[in-house]
Amino acid sequence: MNADSLFRSAVVGTIAAVIAVVVVYLIADAASGPLLAVPPGGDAAEEIPVGGAISATVIGGLVGTAIAFVSGRTSRPVEVFVGVCVVGLVLYGLFALGQAEDAATGVWLNVLHIAAAIPIVGLLARWLRGRQLITA
Repeated sequence: MNADSLFRSAVVGTIAAVIAVVVVYLIADAASGPLLAVPPGGDAAEEIPVGGAISATVIGGLVGTAIAFVSGRTSRPVEVFVGVCVVGLVLYGLFALGQAEDAATGVWLNVLHIAAAIPIVGLLARWLRGRQLITA
């Protein structure tokens, strides 16, 4: 397993995801106003800062990299990786809907999740696919 190319895929995917998230965040803020959600364990909705969205995206990139690394050890790495990511995205999307102050925020939070997932999952799946071809 080439760790350098995994690291490169993760970094490029995460940087692209951060850029996409910032763009979507700015569009959401302009279109709907501040994104308000109840933080875990909180009682009242708070504004989600752009820094929080960026931090969550970077953490998502790290988690995705770990999942890709572990998936690379299975007999069907791409399918396992994408399956785990899709399930995680759906569950996290449902959680975001439950925490959102209003429907618009819920929709925007899910758009942010998808904007982050596409480059991270896409590049890591591509890395896994390339690895599969080399070892087959």
